[in-house]
Amino acid sequence: MLIAVAVLAAAVVGAVAWWLRRNGTSGEDPANAGSASEAEPKRGWELLLTSEARAAFTEGLRACHEAGGALRVGAEQGVLSTYEPPRLISLHLLADAFAARGDAALHDPQGTVETLLERVAGAERPGVLHLRPGWLEEEVDGMDAAAFAAAVGQAVRPKGWTAEPVVGALQVTVPGDESVPEGGEKALTHVNGTPIKSLAAREEPVQGDGALVTEEANTLMLDLARVLDLYREARAQRPDADAETLLREVVPRLVAAGGPGVTWARPPRRGELRTVLGSSPELH
Repeated sequence: MLIAVAVLAAAVVGAVAWWLRRNGTSGEDPANAGSASEAEPKRGWELLLTSEARAAFTEGLRACHEAGGALRVGAEQGVLSTYEPPRLISLHLLADAFAARGDAALHDPQGTVETLLERVAGAERPGVLHLRPGWLEEEVDGMDAAAFAAAVGQAVRPKGWTAEPVVGALQVTVPGDESVPEGGEKALTHVNGTPIKSLAAREEPVQGDGALVTEEANTLMLDLARVLDLYREARAQRPDADAETLLREVVPRLVAAGGPGVTWARPPRRGELRTVLGSSPELH
């Protein structure tokens, strides 16, 4: 098992490209990230940081990656992916914790990021999803890891998902609410009776007198290993059902419950949940 994990880690370090998206561009060289961080922030997680803190945060992430930490920054999605161990982490959560460190974070960006990855992301919480290496080594119903990931993505939101089947990660881009009244819509605190803890993400401002604005897109994160566990349970109960039918029942139930195996880049709004679930969930 240790050998398999080591091989996976080595493959990821060699294959994962460090990338940051700034001003609509992608695949930016880490060497240019410093100057890009001085641009006006456009994303919710960036607004949690001053310009100086943004530069330090970027430098801390880059230094950790170059030290062998194997990180991927999804700036547009608001998600940080780590591979040793494999996790998905909300950049809203991490940036807020970085800002709370004040001058200490500015003086030691790399050490601060390393500490936060250990303390903030060391255990699962809202905004932190731990993944399971080797989650699907054989096929299930004729699907390998890549095919199963694609089937889950299509069941959640066709053409709105990306997956890393090797580590069992699925990210779904969910458009922000397109009709938010003046004063904004209060973020959900419970889904089907399950409390959602705040990620301390700053709400987007609302323009004008009663004007409607489009909110920044949110990102739903799913652990495919736990989706697979539920899928196998459903398959045992309904051996004749097709895979698509089972996934369209299992995945929405997992998302609505808001329990282990699912989290968001920032607390979801009602409209975002409805986009994923296809119908209004029972909200309390």
